[in-house]
Amino acid sequence: MKITAANEPYYGLTRTTCYLGTVAQAAMANIWPLLFVLLRNAFGLTYLQLASLISVIYIVRLITDLLFSKAADKFGFRPFLALSTGLTAAGFLLFAAVPLLTDKPYLGFIAATVIFSVGGGLNDILASPLINQLPGRSKGGNLAFLHTVYSFGQASVIMLTSLALFLFGDGNWQWIVAAWALLPIAAFLLYLLVPLPDIQSQPKQSSREIAVGSDFLICFFIMFFGAGAECTMLQWSSTFMEKAAGLPKLLGDYAGVLMFALLMGLARLSYALFSKKFDLAKFMLYGAMAAVICYPLTALSEVSWLNLAGCALTGFAIGMLWPGTLVLGSERYPNGGAWLFAMLALGGDGGASFCPWLSGLLVDNAAKIPFLANLGAGLTSEQLGLRSALAFSTLYPLIAVILLMVFIKRRGKNSLFLSESK
Repeated sequence: MKITAANEPYYGLTRTTCYLGTVAQAAMANIWPLLFVLLRNAFGLTYLQLASLISVIYIVRLITDLLFSKAADKFGFRPFLALSTGLTAAGFLLFAAVPLLTDKPYLGFIAATVIFSVGGGLNDILASPLINQLPGRSKGGNLAFLHTVYSFGQASVIMLTSLALFLFGDGNWQWIVAAWALLPIAAFLLYLLVPLPDIQSQPKQSSREIAVGSDFLICFFIMFFGAGAECTMLQWSSTFMEKAAGLPKLLGDYAGVLMFALLMGLARLSYALFSKKFDLAKFMLYGAMAAVICYPLTALSEVSWLNLAGCALTGFAIGMLWPGTLVLGSERYPNGGAWLFAMLALGGDGGASFCPWLSGLLVDNAAKIPFLANLGAGLTSEQLGLRSALAFSTLYPLIAVILLMVFIKRRGKNSLFLSESK
């Protein structure tokens, strides 16, 4: 069935359900950094173990991207969207229950993480092509708005989880985690009922032809390092503000991490509303350049408000790197199908797993590196590790800057977008 503007009211609940599933994914990916210190104190976990727990999310999502990259193109959206939300809910509930079953819950946490991460991976590869298939004035604007919903969902997760921990105490963290399972449960029920577009009948470009293209590889690595820049700041800033900057947890989470998410959402909303007025690639380039300034500002400043400002402004700076790359890729390969989104999500999940994990490794080992130990005289090993890890992570937006400059140069020299997408 061909989708036209006249069908749009018919897909209103579908769009809303997709947004609900995306907020559930935001909860899945962003609640855990807020629990880092709590879990470390309660169960004696190291920072590397905590970073590895987060990396498992993205490694499993990466594997899911690979295994199910062509599934929607072949079998349609519904079975995999329902599976996505069902697994996300099950993972939340298991994570909350594990400490009741054993006093050494780390392996149980890993198992729960694997379960909800498969759900998150499926949502990664399905939500964007689903929104891309629904009617709207601007495909790029629709994709940007989907990721705006993710960012504001992210902000809501941070705000509500931090507030709940403050009001009800750290001892009730399991009930808070379990409560977030209500979102994917609702989305699961709706996905069984709402109408979905027919992706199986859409024309497809050869995946092999796309995969060997230079533009695809550039987009893939922009996703990798853009996701690394986004997720490293997001996952470590709560701990950084509390342990390195010496701020109260609620203030650090609200003025730093929450503002990061809100400003990231603002960047995405700005593009969603005014997509026809922006050159997206240049918008992304300027943002990545700003992130190169914001990362060391956050990591190295001795003034607390500058730590907070650097963290928050990083959110706006990197806001369009992930969704913008999806837009650039879909414009460059308009018949790439769900496979294209899956492969770009693979790049994003790869960066989101590797880069924060590398930061965790540096946090635990920075004091053992003589050069860093000399520079950080007067700091505790924990403070030195956190500051070193964030400063090192300036490399991620810097590499994104270089890749975007190459992309823009290629686009200017050649008519690839016109000739090869026909």
